[in-house]
Amino acid sequence: MLALLIALLAVVVAMFVLRRWTGRLASLATLLAGAIMVLWLAEVGLLPGTQGPLTAYRPLVPGLDR
Repeated sequence: MLALLIALLAVVVAMFVLRRWTGRLASLATLLAGAIMVLWLAEVGLLPGTQGPLTAYRPLVPGLDR
């Protein structure tokens, strides 16, 4: 995750320095940001197949569940 964040920062800086390839660098930045988002969502547990708040498993609460 840290490597992807550093790479994204480098691409954003390169977009400002190298104004020639802005479109390609923007596409690369979008790819990196998407990968970071997928990893973060999996880490939080919001993707299907991960154990998180959107899973079907709910803990039993004594006195409330029958």
